[in-house]
Amino acid sequence: MGIWSRDGGCIVARIVGEGASNDQSSSYTEGQWSCPRASGTSGALTPAGTGWIGVAVPLTIAQVIALPGLGLVLRTEAGDGRRPVRWVATSELTDPGPWLDGDELLLTTGMRLSDDQAACETYVAALVAGGVSALGFGVGLSFAGIPGALIAAAERAALPVIEVPTPTPFVAVSKAVSRALAAEEYEEAERSFEAQRALIRAALKEQGDAKVVALLARQAGGFAMLVDAGGAAVCATPAAAARRIDEFTLEIERLRPRGVLASSAIATAEEHVAIVPLGLRGSARGFLVVGSPRALRASDIAVMNLATSLLSWGMVRGLDRGQAWNRLAIDVIRREGSGAIPMADLGLGGLERDRARIIVMTPMDDAAELASMLNALPSGIAAVLDDGKVLAFLPPSVATGHESAHAFAAARCAAVSGPVDLGDPRAVEAMIERAGRAAARGAGVVRLDDPAQTGLAGLIDPVSGRAWAHTALLGVLASGEATQLLGTLRAWLDNHGQIDATGVALGVHRHTVRHRLRRAESLLGVSLDAASVRAELWFALENVDSRLAGPE
Repeated sequence: MGIWSRDGGCIVARIVGEGASNDQSSSYTEGQWSCPRASGTSGALTPAGTGWIGVAVPLTIAQVIALPGLGLVLRTEAGDGRRPVRWVATSELTDPGPWLDGDELLLTTGMRLSDDQAACETYVAALVAGGVSALGFGVGLSFAGIPGALIAAAERAALPVIEVPTPTPFVAVSKAVSRALAAEEYEEAERSFEAQRALIRAALKEQGDAKVVALLARQAGGFAMLVDAGGAAVCATPAAAARRIDEFTLEIERLRPRGVLASSAIATAEEHVAIVPLGLRGSARGFLVVGSPRALRASDIAVMNLATSLLSWGMVRGLDRGQAWNRLAIDVIRREGSGAIPMADLGLGGLERDRARIIVMTPMDDAAELASMLNALPSGIAAVLDDGKVLAFLPPSVATGHESAHAFAAARCAAVSGPVDLGDPRAVEAMIERAGRAAARGAGVVRLDDPAQTGLAGLIDPVSGRAWAHTALLGVLASGEATQLLGTLRAWLDNHGQIDATGVALGVHRHTVRHRLRRAESLLGVSLDAASVRAELWFALENVDSRLAGPE
């Protein structure tokens, strides 16, 4: 079994098993884990030079054989049709291994081969040692058919041999596989982007953590588990996965002293598991455990990194809100002339603890009169806040019914939440703050539980958002290429990071797109391959004031 972990920013491999000592460690860069030095989201997994980690999406031998128009035929019975094919190579060398990366479909006409059994055994052994996934043999040039000795040697080595018929040029096979790989990668990118959007939507809902974990398990095709700071399972998908927490306790305890700077991955023949700490800095607030029966792909890691950011933000944010609860109970809710209302007394207003809606209104005229109108309703409690807004707690039927229509008409804006548990101080304060921001900038009635009206941007104050966007994009804004680079970045994100599609949208060559993206990376000091960077870049572009761009 191999265990990989990121220690102090570097992912290292610890080989555990027969013939290896426990203290044996080295950087592991064979297509899976690597050693990034740049700092980023705490605990996030990224490979050196790309900002991604994980395996690319390959084809299988069976998929290659099934490609239309090629006439490929499998001539061996041994070998696994699920073996990956990551590229096509052509070579007439008797030992092409030194010039291969592994997992190739190797094409040959057998120009230097014979039907000699020993020679074929040596040739097949060299292909297996070079990591070749399958041999494609072009018939009709050197041999009318595939030599029997070669078939026999390949059967013994479990190396699939595919016949390439005379009318099919090798370049046609290469092009077909290349197109199929590109299509697979595009579909994988589409699935990754959609999964990331779903994660953001889930994080904004009630029980958001559990929904994020469920989506992550679905993305990985296995399980996901949220673990608290004490090492107990908080939630898991499927639920039975929570019973496996003991399997990962030792590794979590090993990571704990390193805070949010160490991540770990465990690979066995049956399963690949990643363990990531949660939190923004210092000690870990919890851990995220994700397992899959297959090697985690780049898209899986991108989704997991976003989930790590969302869960970490939620944990730290929740602690800050809990510390402010006593002040909230005293200062926020006031009755006219009678001082603070304890939260326990909200029931006097006819409110059910877990079904109230929070409304913050910006008055058209008199705030006190608006609060009086709301307090005159059959049930509910309203008060004037120090900033002149009106805060109300109303039952759902009243908040959305005709009884409150007159009061809503007296408000410039009314931000209405979904049902909130009044016994959860963190949830109450969070919703009051969110509704307050919406009431300050909106008009009419804003339903905060309607993503079509609010979305993720509804959580951010516009002034703060623009200030942050200006800071995040300062390197580009201060250059003489701001308009061009900002337009290219937006088009690239709109086209799911596809270079060719971006070039078509902008009417420029794909090399121009790559040059502009590299230039933007240099000016911003970031890697656009990192999912967290792309998410922040999208938000910055949505909020930046284009008038701040320098002259071209």
